[in-house]
Amino acid sequence: MYIVLKNIRHGLKPIPFQSLRTVKLQKENMNEIVNLNPPDSVRGMLELSEECFKKNVSIPVLHVKDVKLSNIIKLVKPELLKVENFKPIKSDESGTQIYLNPNRVDSENLENELNKFGLGKKDIILTNFTLNYENFSAEQVFRAVLPKNKEGMASFTKIGHILHVNLREHLLPFKKLIGKVLFDKIPGCKTVVNKTNMIDNTYRNFQMEILEGEDDMMVTLKENKCTFQFDFSAVYWNSRLSSEHECIVKKLNSNDVLFDVCAGVGPFSVPLAKKSCIVHANDLNPESYKWMNHNFKLNKIKTDCFKTYNKDAKMFILEEIKEYLPKYLTTHKDY
Repeated sequence: MYIVLKNIRHGLKPIPFQSLRTVKLQKENMNEIVNLNPPDSVRGMLELSEECFKKNVSIPVLHVKDVKLSNIIKLVKPELLKVENFKPIKSDESGTQIYLNPNRVDSENLENELNKFGLGKKDIILTNFTLNYENFSAEQVFRAVLPKNKEGMASFTKIGHILHVNLREHLLPFKKLIGKVLFDKIPGCKTVVNKTNMIDNTYRNFQMEILEGEDDMMVTLKENKCTFQFDFSAVYWNSRLSSEHECIVKKLNSNDVLFDVCAGVGPFSVPLAKKSCIVHANDLNPESYKWMNHNFKLNKIKTDCFKTYNKDAKMFILEEIKEYLPKYLTTHKDY
């Protein structure tokens, strides 16, 4: 028996032909590489303007026709141009155009390999290419916009359709831009919120402001093969603890006992009860208690596998654990 007391991301416009070797020599002479990041002019932007992210660069494009495409793709795969929302291989009636990263191409080696398939430098055209806002990742945008010598946008937490950020003071002037960029760039995001105070109340939830998206705090998510639903504005949930949740769930076996002192909406209790452990789950927050019971029912947990309580943690220990622990110690020999 285990006793667990938890508090726990244009088109082609050819310019006069140049071979890759010529391009490489020009770059060496200029002592620079092609910058595929947003333009420097966006530094300090407070309100997002997608138009300001437009940037023209020169990209080598390999034109392929009447050659087995799979052989060429395998050859150039490491040198492909990889930017957000852009497919570097495009085919039409004229053949296939393969966009290459100018900073990764080794011209001499590539030309030698292309010669084996009847291709050469005549098939590579340096082409004008326009990078737009949609071609940059959220990380690239933040690095280009936010203050250079201060901590940037380090991370966010995803809770269902909600992205939760905790912005430091120097980032607050950029909060609307940060919310819009995350809303645009992160798949499945419908709401971006920022915590406005520390978790210092009795129920361990916090005030928040919506930076972008819908005013919808009801979330549905999956963790440890269980579905959870709750009002994120009214309860405590931290997706970064998912590894801890999984670790505990794996350690306990069927018929083991869990006393969950601060159970929240059930990230430990629900999957363990589903595993046929005996669960006593408590939380003082009435909203957490409500959604914990909802999640037991949502996951079709047998009622004889769990009991729930809406008590102060101290009283739960002094009353329920004091009552039930001696009984389990006599019926469960391994603990």
